[in-house]
Amino acid sequence: MSKWSAALSMKKRMNLTATKKRDLMGWIFVSPFVLGFILLFLGIFIDSFRFSFMEVNVLSQGGYSEKFIGMDNFHHILRIDPYFNRQLYDAVQNMIFDIPIIVMYSLFIAVLLNQKMKGRAIFRAIFFIPVILATGIIDKADMRNSIMNAYQSIPGLDTGIAAVNESAGGMFSNLQLKKYMYQMFDFSPALVNITVGAAENIYNVVNHSGVQILIFLAGLQAISSSIYESAKIEGCSGWESFWKITFPLISPLILVNIIYSIVDSFTGGKNQIMDRITSTMKLGQYGTASAMAWIYFLVAALFIIVIGLIASRFVFYQNKE
Repeated sequence: MSKWSAALSMKKRMNLTATKKRDLMGWIFVSPFVLGFILLFLGIFIDSFRFSFMEVNVLSQGGYSEKFIGMDNFHHILRIDPYFNRQLYDAVQNMIFDIPIIVMYSLFIAVLLNQKMKGRAIFRAIFFIPVILATGIIDKADMRNSIMNAYQSIPGLDTGIAAVNESAGGMFSNLQLKKYMYQMFDFSPALVNITVGAAENIYNVVNHSGVQILIFLAGLQAISSSIYESAKIEGCSGWESFWKITFPLISPLILVNIIYSIVDSFTGGKNQIMDRITSTMKLGQYGTASAMAWIYFLVAALFIIVIGLIASRFVFYQNKE
């Protein structure tokens, strides 16, 4: 019995040592972010929280003055400002709509890119070059749309623009596509809106899926091929292997990509709230801008915590010890 107890105690010590090493490596990995936050952003973080309860005025001779006003900034934003609540609602709605599409699209593309085939490296390069260059392309497309919208407001040009839009590639307009889906498939209005919205948002999905695809691809390549070989010997089909092997082992990265996509959606360059906070700061209303930022931060943090807690219940962590 003494030999068994000694062996068990030795195994426990080895497991404890391995756990400590893993935790230490984790802290080493995140230490640049922690040190950078403490040295560069902690002071700004505290000042922003302090300014949200104050009226801050920039002085002509330099510097600024502070006056404590309590919750007046928050009251003005939430109860008096006619635009902030609507913009916040739109940001949350876009996030809830975009995240599932981005994550599913990223996983689908990563699975395709992970397949063994001739010219796989070329295929990956062809796919990722548009992702890298997408920002400039989309900005130019948005600029062109803005110019077209401006021209549409000029009398006499509506007919010509309508003809151009009608003949542009023979594509359905949104109204035509909705009408077609109602008549041919008898879809519900909610399903039609989701489908048409996803089609409208395809460029945004591609533009914001590059990092998620790389994360999924790294996770897929980390799965041992011997697991798939054993499943194939046991008679598992490719579909069964995906749902019983790939999906559980990739589930931690699904949670990572969900959280990353939430943060990316809330801090995107085309986010109305972010633009509103920036423009308010440029007007010198630092107290109001700080209050807006903290409200937005708390809403984003709440969504990350809730969605993270829900998604973590379905995450499978493989024990490699």
